[in-house]
Amino acid sequence: MAEIMNTTPIRSTTVWLFALLTCWGGQAVASTPTEKVVCTQLPRSQWMSEQQARAAFDAPRYLLVRFKISRGNCHEFYAVEKDGTVVEAYRHPVTGETVRLTRVAPPTSAASQPQAMGLSEAGTDLKPH
Repeated sequence: MAEIMNTTPIRSTTVWLFALLTCWGGQAVASTPTEKVVCTQLPRSQWMSEQQARAAFDAPRYLLVRFKISRGNCHEFYAVEKDGTVVEAYRHPVTGETVRLTRVAPPTSAASQPQAMGLSEAGTDLKPH
């Protein structure tokens, strides 16, 4: 009887830990950019509308937003931020949860750097007169 009492907490702890890791692990691991993202198999009648999806994505904060439905049944957004950063987001069409988010910073060229143009950060001329 003592053996059963001693192993029961271990078994229940093991089951609980396994369940926690199973649920948590799927949400914590992000997909790679080349991996196909699949969001849902639920019918589109249960999905949020494009207008609702844009609101959940906070589309007005971006300069440009393109919306489409991916092959994996996700709401897919391509957006450009004010600083030129490009954002690709896959969002679950029922919950609105972000499934994958990729941000690509704008390229920095030497010509856009103030020092390369002969200017200080304040915009004053660095060249001797």
